[in-house]
Amino acid sequence: MIYGLIAAVGWGTSAIAATNAARRAGTYIAVLTGQGIGVAVLVVLVAFLHPPLGAIGLTTAIGLVGAGLLGLLGYLTFYRALEYGGAVGLTSAISATYGGITTLLAVIVLGEHIGGFGAAGVVLAVAGIAMASAYSSDAAQAPPIAVAEPIVGVAPGPSRGRRLSRAGVPLALASAVTYGVGGFLLGGYSARAGALGSALVAHSASVTVLLLALPFLGRKQAWRASAPGTIWAVAAGLTDVVGLLAFSRGGQAGQVAVTAAVSSVYPAIPLLAGLVMFGERLGRWQLLGVTLIITGLVLIGLG
Repeated sequence: MIYGLIAAVGWGTSAIAATNAARRAGTYIAVLTGQGIGVAVLVVLVAFLHPPLGAIGLTTAIGLVGAGLLGLLGYLTFYRALEYGGAVGLTSAISATYGGITTLLAVIVLGEHIGGFGAAGVVLAVAGIAMASAYSSDAAQAPPIAVAEPIVGVAPGPSRGRRLSRAGVPLALASAVTYGVGGFLLGGYSARAGALGSALVAHSASVTVLLLALPFLGRKQAWRASAPGTIWAVAAGLTDVVGLLAFSRGGQAGQVAVTAAVSSVYPAIPLLAGLVMFGERLGRWQLLGVTLIITGLVLIGLG
């Protein structure tokens, strides 16, 4: 339970930091900085812990690279939704349903059994997404949010009163799908090749692609980031790694179900922060939807 709480705090705090990073520095710089910090931490851990890396053969490495690239798409769409989509609580809640995607893939592809709690959790999460994506009359009257900037652009500073825009919904859903598929692949290969080495290969692949894309960016502004934006991006990367390591440690301790269930409540942290820090206003359907999503995630962890 302790590891689950640490993971929840880490991921919840990471979402808050990611919001500030994406809106100040832009999606590309924020993701590159956060992923780079993650790789640096993993390299240090590998150097100190000396995990066995011999099981990572060519086929496994290719699979891990694929998992890393899918994870990168998840990060880009998640940060993009935060950058221009508005409400951090809603975006985080929808994106967090990647656990349901991974669970469904394990059932369909691997033939794993899902219990009653897990099945009910998937249903609740889907219903929550539908409700959270609904628009109240107030949302329709809200001032439009720019969504046409390239993904590598520099976003405007954060403003109060933002809510999940029409562009934020598909981006958050895309993040959930790519996170879920990438997590499924990473979990499968990690079981054979070790969690630490697998995570390092996957994260290194995503950072390599980001660095290769750097010379082809269309605007010089996208190469630069404000100091506060970079600091927030570093914080997002560090807290994300803390959550990942805590979750992995809980699994190694034989408390996978409890750790997953407790850590699944992490969207509640950015939801509260959105209300307090960013002045986000939630309609009745959005609030009910987020509640159903979080409840569903907990049931999936227990199932």
